[in-house]
Amino acid sequence: MKPTADTFVIVAKDVQKDGAAVREYRVGKAGALQAWVPGTPLGANGSGASVYIWPTKTYSEGMGSSAPADLSPEDRAMLRAARKACGGALSCYKVSDAPPRTAEQHAAARKEASAPLRFDAGYLRDMGRLFKESMTKPNRQDYTWLATKTFTFNLAIRLFFVSKAVNSGELPMVRAVLSTSWYQIQDAVFTVFGQTYMKFLGRMTGMVRVFNAQVGDMVFVYIQLCGFEFLNRLVLGPLGENPLVMTPQGLALVFINILQGMVSGGPLIPAVNQMRRVGAISHSTMMHLYQVTSLTMQFGLFAAFGYQKFYAMLTGSVLVLSWGSYFVFTTFYKDPEFAVVRSDEAPAAG
Repeated sequence: MKPTADTFVIVAKDVQKDGAAVREYRVGKAGALQAWVPGTPLGANGSGASVYIWPTKTYSEGMGSSAPADLSPEDRAMLRAARKACGGALSCYKVSDAPPRTAEQHAAARKEASAPLRFDAGYLRDMGRLFKESMTKPNRQDYTWLATKTFTFNLAIRLFFVSKAVNSGELPMVRAVLSTSWYQIQDAVFTVFGQTYMKFLGRMTGMVRVFNAQVGDMVFVYIQLCGFEFLNRLVLGPLGENPLVMTPQGLALVFINILQGMVSGGPLIPAVNQMRRVGAISHSTMMHLYQVTSLTMQFGLFAAFGYQKFYAMLTGSVLVLSWGSYFVFTTFYKDPEFAVVRSDEAPAAG
């Protein structure tokens, strides 16, 4: 039902500025709306408000990224700020002129939601397009991390490990150079193109679902890391407690070590993605956190160079932090219930 002239409303809608979509928020009595910045006084006087949210082109996730998203991270942050200002009395509406779902579509959606495990092969078929759409030009922040992390801190750690192995006679110099170069190339690529990688992972979340949890990004990362670590140990050869990777025991150890890392620290990147999705952090903060969490990848050097017992201690130490963060931002930041209205039932946003 269209709001009356006395209804206090909040409107979220895209506007075009310099050829790009920008999210704008307006508040006030229906028909007399003013621009509003979430976090500033709302003016609702604790009497409640009706929120009308149009689809947005400022954010995308999953396979449907070419179409407007229902909500942006900023919308979710706005809803929390508005709910606090209104004492929790919010009526939320999504504005859509799309035809309503049929009974068959509702039944199909319920059946899909009840499935314990779902895999969508369409993500693999569309992987090339998803990656191209995720490509982002590196900025100064990315190159700063390249200098301060990849070619200083991370390189120093790698040189420490290979030097120790070479001095003990376990690792030939040629293999040490090849291994360090392989690690550095990976590190440099994923640092400079971190924004592209993060966006791509965010797009892959829906590939695999376990009940209502989207874990496609975690599955993708696990397979990727297994492949990369197999190549690295193939170059290194047997070291410390590690057998030759081409043996069944060595191959199984790669899968186990990556699983250890994924179980303990794997949720860190999905947790950062979720923090961004719910609007708890900005895009810039997300990229800084991505670079910081990537430092935990250095724990894998202990496994790669044969320090299996110490690696188990390290991975166990981050388990509570990583899973705790993922749990908080997937459990306590849920979207409110929305009703769907047509555009002619929503207040004019202009």
